[in-house]
Amino acid sequence: IAGTYPIIVTIGMGEKKAEIKLAVALTGTYNIDAGTPTGLLSLDASIGKSANISIYIKNTGSAPNRNIALSSFKPENWKVEFKPEKIESLEPGALKQVEVTITPSAQALVGDYSVSISADGEKGSSKNVELRVAVKTSPAWGWIGLILIVLVIAVLGGLFLRLGRR
Repeated sequence: IAGTYPIIVTIGMGEKKAEIKLAVALTGTYNIDAGTPTGLLSLDASIGKSANISIYIKNTGSAPNRNIALSSFKPENWKVEFKPEKIESLEPGALKQVEVTITPSAQALVGDYSVSISADGEKGSSKNVELRVAVKTSPAWGWIGLILIVLVIAVLGGLFLRLGRR
């Protein structure tokens, strides 16, 4: 456990003795881990609408880790928000849950994107989590496309019946 521990060293020969007080300062190790509770590192999102995922930050070191900052590397014009935005202190072995809200840009194309979440603590301790965000369109567009196809077939069928026997 991190802390300062006193040590008394006594040296003697015959009747002569000498004593000195020393102190050992153990700083501990600074390590953090991050991930999702289920281990799943992907989520689905719709264009322009937010999607939520929970991640955990765990202190795997032997010293308290303070001022853990959360940041993200994301595609242009996307928003990534954290609740809480910063972890003030995390004791050894402690676990803290963070809610992440990812909002794809309104101009995003359908497809898979990568969003990297980074947790940076004291003394160089950090952990990155790579998330795969599958951006999909609203189901309403599928129905609109299906209706358009049916309308085109109906119009072509009507034209064929009307103009077909001339």
